Amino acid sequence: MLKFKILSYSLLLFTFISQYGFAQSPEKELVKADSLYQKKQYISAIKIYNKIYESGNASPSMLLKLARIEEGMGNPGKSFYYLEKYYQLTKDEIALDYLKENTEEENIAGFDYGFAYKLDLLYKEWKIYIQLLASILMFLFIGLMIKNREDSSKKKNYFAASMLPIIILIFLTNYEGRNEAIITNNPSYLLEGPSSGSNLVEQLKSPAKVKLKSEIDVWSKIIYDDKVAYIKSSQIKKL
Repeated sequence: MLKFKILSYSLLLFTFISQYGFAQSPEKELVKADSLYQKKQYISAIKIYNKIYESGNASPSMLLKLARIEEGMGNPGKSFYYLEKYYQLTKDEIALDYLKENTEEENIAGFDYGFAYKLDLLYKEWKIYIQLLASILMFLFIGLMIKNREDSSKKKNYFAASMLPIIILIFLTNYEGRNEAIITNNPSYLLEGPSSGSNLVEQLKSPAKVKLKSEIDVWSKIIYDDKVAYIKSSQIKKL
């Protein structure tokens, strides 16, 4: 019995240490990558940064460094991608102005940072809270409708009032907002179908932002310049 307790405590201690160590790992890796960045060892730094990014532990400063490295390496698509992710995280208008200036100057397709773009970001940020509020109002009005079921006038009013949050919930459930990606490879080939043997729709020599419709194996179905096309998923980065 004593051995079993010791084993149980040891297992709990090992689990705690492992989890603590794992939690600390991204921070240690970030310090290492920052050190390499300061030493201008960008190739080594970006490998660690990308690993941290893929794990979902990106910080604003790391995203900026990734954008700078990719820009210096001649990868504008990846640079725009990380800078846009940085803006989405911080709402730093300086970053957005830089994106506007560079994409407009180079006449790069699909990059529109106007009112609709900001509204979409706001929608995605507040969607869960709007859903919660609409759910509360729906149950409130339905409850009041049931409570006043004997009064036909009040019952009709509460029923009508409950329709608005129900419609909002239906809309929020079916609309996810913009689903976009940035083409990062140069050049990139847009094809008519999800096959390397498909006819060429267009060859892009610069990055572009496209609407992402679906994914089929290693292919992504996109809309570019109002045309449906397919591209290798490895050649895009989802926003």
